[in-house]
Amino acid sequence: MDHTFEPQAGDLRGETVNVQNGGVRDVYAASATITRGGARSVKAETVTIKQAGVQSVEAHTFTLKQGGVVQVVAEQAQLAASGVILVRAGDVRVGPSCQVVGTLADKVVIEDSIAPAIVARQEARLDQSAVGVIVSNRVALSGSVVGMAVADTVEGDVWVQVKPPVAAVFGAAFGAALGVVLLIGWRGR
Repeated sequence: MDHTFEPQAGDLRGETVNVQNGGVRDVYAASATITRGGARSVKAETVTIKQAGVQSVEAHTFTLKQGGVVQVVAEQAQLAASGVILVRAGDVRVGPSCQVVGTLADKVVIEDSIAPAIVARQEARLDQSAVGVIVSNRVALSGSVVGMAVADTVEGDVWVQVKPPVAAVFGAAFGAALGVVLLIGWRGR
């Protein structure tokens, strides 16, 4: 069943939901696409947002092109020419031309984009990007700038501005602050 946006719609539910040129409160579907519109929240297996804005998204696979989202929780997230406040995902691909305030993931690839803070459990790869703080087991840099990296392994052109003792203290404080933020976030659910 295919549902298309109606001007007075509140919540939309269906197997496939398409919202175009309008807004809706909440979307619940197997597959959801929002184009040139907006929604408060979207919960679906697959979510695609193009030139639109959404407050929160929960999905297995998430794609954002030229849009904005406050919070994303997904297994796989791909962002292009967009802005996001917080991404929590297994695998994240950001870029080009994105701004992501915070990323919590297993693996992160950032291309031609800006991200103030990244926490990647396994690996973070940056290509032509700028990151304020990155915490990961492995960081690979190519033509990128990082203010501070707390990592087991850092590959690529690296210029260390913060020495290991200062990074250790900052990492402990950052980890504690991040733990508090995550705890508050989980309680809010």
